[in-house]
Amino acid sequence: MERDRQGPRVRVRRVEGAPVVAVRLTLQAGARQEILPGQSLVTGRMLAEGTKRRDWRRIAEDAENKGMSLESSGNFESIGVSVDALAQDWELALEWAAEILLDPVFPADRCAWTAKQAAAELESLADQPDVKTAWGFLEQLYSPHPRCRPVHGSVESLLALNPADCAAFHRRALAHGILASVTGVVDEDAVRDRLTSLVGGPPADVERFPEPPAPIGLGPRHDISLEASDQAHLYIGHLTVDRRHPDYAALELLAVILGSGAGLTGRIPARIREREGLAYTTYAQTASGSGIDAGRLVMYVGTSPATVEQAERGVVEEITRLVADGIEDAELEEARAYLLGREPFRRETARQWADLLIEAEEYGLPLDDFEHRKAELEALDRPTVEAAARRHVHPEALRVTVGMPE
Repeated sequence: MERDRQGPRVRVRRVEGAPVVAVRLTLQAGARQEILPGQSLVTGRMLAEGTKRRDWRRIAEDAENKGMSLESSGNFESIGVSVDALAQDWELALEWAAEILLDPVFPADRCAWTAKQAAAELESLADQPDVKTAWGFLEQLYSPHPRCRPVHGSVESLLALNPADCAAFHRRALAHGILASVTGVVDEDAVRDRLTSLVGGPPADVERFPEPPAPIGLGPRHDISLEASDQAHLYIGHLTVDRRHPDYAALELLAVILGSGAGLTGRIPARIREREGLAYTTYAQTASGSGIDAGRLVMYVGTSPATVEQAERGVVEEITRLVADGIEDAELEEARAYLLGREPFRRETARQWADLLIEAEEYGLPLDDFEHRKAELEALDRPTVEAAARRHVHPEALRVTVGMPE
C-alpha cells in the first residue's frame, strides 16, 4: 500500500466522547466532471465492491467482525469512502479506507448489480411529482451544465455503464487529488503520519477532467406534466453564488428571513401558507446546492392547480418587496440567532466533525472554527445584508417551473 506520490490534503482532529474514530477519504471529481451520466455515482458505490486484496463479501465480513461501518459513494463533486470504527482500530480503519479508495477492481457482476440498483432508485424518484418537477427546475437553470440532471443520470446511461467506464473515471479522478479527514479519540500526529504513508498525490501520467460547460438555462418558464398527482408543484428562482463567495453568509440570513428556518417562520411560509392558505408545504433558499458551482435561489410551493397562479404572484411579490424595501431589525436578529443556535448541533460527534473537516478543506474555508463562524454572522448588519440582496436577488430574472397534473 505504500505509494510514491505527493501527500494528500489531510485534516485530523481529536474529538472527545465516545471511543470511536471516523475516517473520510475522497477524490475531488464527481458528476460535474463525468463523461457518462451516472458514472460518478456508480464508480463511487463500486469502490467497496472489491479490491486487489479482497472481494465484496470479504470486505463486508471483515467490517462486520470489527464492528465497523464502511461505505463508499459518489456525488456531484467527489467520490469516496467513509469508515466509522472503534478508536482502538484506527490504524486498521485507515488501511481499509486507503485500500478501498486506491485499489478497487470493479468486478463485472457487482457493476451490473450496482447499476441496476441505481436505475431502480432513479425510477422510484421519478414517480414522485415534486422530485420530477425539481429536476425540471434544475434543467431550466443549469443546462447544459451537468447540474441540470440528476446525479443518477438516466436509466439508459446507468444500464450502459461497465467496469471499464468505472475504472477510467476512477483513474482520472485520482488526478484531482485526495482529501482526507480523521476525527475521534485518536493521537493526531500518529494518525497524520500513518495516513500520509498510506495515500499520496495524483499519478503523473493521468490528465484531470476538464471543467464542465457554464450553465445557460432554458428560458423563463418550464412546464412539467405530472401523470400521478393531484397537486401542483411550483419552483421559482435563479442562480446565485458558489460556496466560497463572500456574500454567502449574508444570503444564509436572507434565506431564514424568507423561509428556510424551522417551523412556519419566514416571509414566504407566513404569507403563502398561513395568511392565504395556499399550501401545505412551502420553503425558501437563497444558495441551495451551492458548492464549487453556483447555488440557486429557490422558492417552492406545493399547492392546488387552481391556486398555482395566485401562489406564484405572492412569491414574486415577496421577493420584490425584499429587494425594494429591505429587512427589519427583528428579522435580522431572529435569523442570526437561529443560525448561531444550530451550530453546536453540527459539531457533536466524530462523524459530524469528519464531514465538516472534509467540507472545510474542499472549499478552503474555516468551517470548523466556531469562533470564526460566530464572528462572521455577528458582523452582518442590515445595510450589508440588504446590499447582498440587491446584488444577488433579481425579481426581473426569476425563472418559473410548474409541475401540473395531466
